[in-house]
Amino acid sequence: MTSTATSPLLSVRDLTVAFGHGAHLVSAVDAVSFDIAAGETLGLVGESGCGKSTTGRALMRIVTPTAGTVELDGVDITHQRGRALRHTRTRMQMIFQDPISSLNPRRRVRDIVAEPLDCWHLSRGPERDTIINDLLVKVGIDPLLYGSRYPRSLSGGQCQRISIARSLAMRPQLLICDEMVSALDVSVQAQILNLLEDLKVEYGLTLLFIAHDLAVVKNVSDRVAVMYLGRLCEIGPATTLYEAPAHPYTSYLLGAALDADPTSRTRPDILDGEPPSPLNPPSGCRFRTRCPRATDRCALETPTLTDVTPGHRVACHFPLVRVPDLDR
Repeated sequence: MTSTATSPLLSVRDLTVAFGHGAHLVSAVDAVSFDIAAGETLGLVGESGCGKSTTGRALMRIVTPTAGTVELDGVDITHQRGRALRHTRTRMQMIFQDPISSLNPRRRVRDIVAEPLDCWHLSRGPERDTIINDLLVKVGIDPLLYGSRYPRSLSGGQCQRISIARSLAMRPQLLICDEMVSALDVSVQAQILNLLEDLKVEYGLTLLFIAHDLAVVKNVSDRVAVMYLGRLCEIGPATTLYEAPAHPYTSYLLGAALDADPTSRTRPDILDGEPPSPLNPPSGCRFRTRCPRATDRCALETPTLTDVTPGHRVACHFPLVRVPDLDR
């Protein structure tokens, strides 16, 4: 697993994103903090609507954070505007969930991949063509066969490969992958994930991998962060978190994942109820209305992330494993 002893490439502190106002204020992301070391992959998981994608978009400044700070390689980018923000975005790119609609339907494949180079006037002529061809080949697209086609004539997997090629054109340090394989067939998912792993090593990439598929996240991530209703409830090494989850919500998520063994007769506990409305979230711990371990303390006190073991943190008053600071 990647070491986090050095200064992180991405440092997020108390990131908050709210939409609307007054009685219609929705806190989509609430005081989220985490670090990602250079070369590391952090998986971000949770139910639909928990704020995963909004977190990724806030890091890219597609949506403006309401509060908190985002630092890239030690530089605070939270309030950057204009040209400074454009320069920052060359160092961090985003791959979106829908591979087809994320591509301009009026542009041919090679023009889509070349757009970042053209916007920054980085290359032209034969040099430009060489860069485009190399990027397409690296993601498994034949530039001679597909370079002149439009996205509508390609499959979802091919479009996602082109999205990856476009994101690499500026040689970014950080890639934010927002549910990038959720719309693809399982066999295509495996191909895209293997490609991403190879490119991560070749280009020295750092990844924030947002997904709801726990099996996918485990296989590609060094560490995993779990979100519930806008807040982080657990974060730690992937293997540790999957083998010994500390937060009840993480345990339920793992239990809900499909078992690859058809002979398994284990019936996991089912999480009852629906997530509360983000318009009126519960006081204290936001998971308490669905948690069988909840007490009055959970309604009165908001739990903070506390170390279970070095690098493994949980926000729960009554975690599933022993927490030294809470065990009295």
